[in-house]
Amino acid sequence: MPVVICASDLPDGTWRDVLYQINTLTHPPVLVVTSRLADDYLWGEVLNLGGYNVLAKPFQESEVKHVVASLWMNEHRQVHKRAAAGVA
Repeated sequence: MPVVICASDLPDGTWRDVLYQINTLTHPPVLVVTSRLADDYLWGEVLNLGGYNVLAKPFQESEVKHVVASLWMNEHRQVHKRAAAGVA
């Protein structure tokens, strides 16, 4: 599963701009936002607007592994659902 990881604030925009751009793609990647100020507000905003998750900086190995494992399991589940339904 393609993933884009970007900082919440960028020199020329924000994660919202990245989300808008990737959502124009035929098969958009999943967006994970990173921030030193990763709080419930940012997390809720990212999820509500279509992002996948937020990672707090500095990164904790266990949290990064959890997010990646969750992405993989979610994709794995979707592939099996499509296969069971006979959809490519």
